[in-house]
Amino acid sequence: MNTTSSFSRDSRAAWLLAGVELFFSLSWVVYVIFLPELLQRGGVDKRYLPWLLAADQLLFALADWSMGVAVDRARAALRRIGPMLVLLSAVSALAMLLLPWLAGMPMLFLLMTGLWVVTSSALRAPPYVLLSRYAGRSSVAGLAGIQLLGLAVASALAPYLGMLLKGVDPALPFLFSALAVGLSASALVYVERLQPPSQPIVADAQPARVGAAGRRGWAWLLLLVLLLAFGQQVHTAINAAAQFRRLADPEVLPWLLPVFWVGFSFGLLLVDRLVRARGTLWVLQLACVAGALTLSVAAIAVALPLLVLSQIVAGFFWGFILCALIGFAVERGQPLRTGRHTGMLMATLAVAAMSRLGLTASGAVAAGSLLEWLPVIVWGLVAVFLVRRGASSE
Repeated sequence: MNTTSSFSRDSRAAWLLAGVELFFSLSWVVYVIFLPELLQRGGVDKRYLPWLLAADQLLFALADWSMGVAVDRARAALRRIGPMLVLLSAVSALAMLLLPWLAGMPMLFLLMTGLWVVTSSALRAPPYVLLSRYAGRSSVAGLAGIQLLGLAVASALAPYLGMLLKGVDPALPFLFSALAVGLSASALVYVERLQPPSQPIVADAQPARVGAAGRRGWAWLLLLVLLLAFGQQVHTAINAAAQFRRLADPEVLPWLLPVFWVGFSFGLLLVDRLVRARGTLWVLQLACVAGALTLSVAAIAVALPLLVLSQIVAGFFWGFILCALIGFAVERGQPLRTGRHTGMLMATLAVAAMSRLGLTASGAVAAGSLLEWLPVIVWGLVAVFLVRRGASSE
C-alpha cells in the first residue's frame, strides 16, 4: 500500500512538472515565431536574428549553471526552493509580457529579453532537482521521461503554432504564454510539498569528494552530451526539413516535422524499464549506435514512408539518450550537488543549441551533404567511445 501510494505521488509530481515544461517550452516557441516581427518593429535587420537567438542560448547556459549552484546552496541551508522558483518564474512571465510593447525600443527590448531568459532558467534545471527528492523510490530516468513529455508536445506543436499564429498581433500570444508560465510555475511549490516528511532534506550531508579522475570523467561526459545534442540540433532544425522536402510537397511539411517528437515521446515512456534492467551505460550505448544507424537511413531514404519511420525511430532513441543523461547527472550529484550537475547538463544542451544557431548564422547550412551526415558522424563517434568504455570496464 505504501509503495503504491509512493509511486502515485512520484508520478503526480512528474506530471505536474511536465505541465510546467510544456508551457515554458511553448513560450519559447511563441518567442521564436514572433521575434522577426518584433525586431522589424525596432528597425533591427533580420540577419541578426540567428545571432540574437544564439546569445539567448549563451545566457541560458550561464544562468542554468548559476541556478543549479544556487539551488544546491538553498537545499544545504534547509530552505525550500519552490517559492524562490515561483518568484523567478513570475519575473520571467512579466518580462515576456512586456516584450511586444518594448519592440520599438531596441535597447530596452534586448535588456528585457535578457531578463526573461535568465529568470526563465528557474524552469530548466531546478525542476529536475525537485524530482531528485523522489529518486529513492523511483528511477530518475523514468520521472524525467514524464517531465520531458512537456518538451515533446511543445516541439511537436511548434510547426502548427507557426501556421496558426501567422498574422496575429504578438501581444495576445505573449500574454497567454506569460499567464500560462506564471500559473503553471505554482506547481513547483506543490511538488516540493509532496515530499513526505519521512524524507527531509539532509542537513548535515556533505557533497562527496570528487577526485581528479572523477572530474575528468564528468568533463568527458559533458563533451559527449555536447556532441549528441549538437547532432540532434542539426538534424531536427536543419536536416529534417531538407530531407522531407526531397520526398514530399512543401505544403505537408508542418505535418511531417513533428514525427521526430512523436518517436521521442515513445522513447521517454519506455526508457525507464531498460535503465532499471540494464543500466544507464548500456542504454546510452544502444541508443547511440541505433540512433546513428537510423540517422544514416534518414539521410539516404528514397521513399517517404521509410523517411518518416527513420525520423520516428531517431526521436525514439534521442528520448533514451536524454533521459539516461539526466538520470545520470541527478544520481551523480546526490545528495547536495544535484543542482550543479543538472545545471551543467542543461548549460551544455544550451551550448549545443547556440553552436547550431551559430552554424546557421555563418551560412554553413549550404554545406550540403556534409551537413546532412554531420549528426551521423558525431553520434557514431560517441557510440564508439561508449562501446569502448563499456568494454574496458568489464
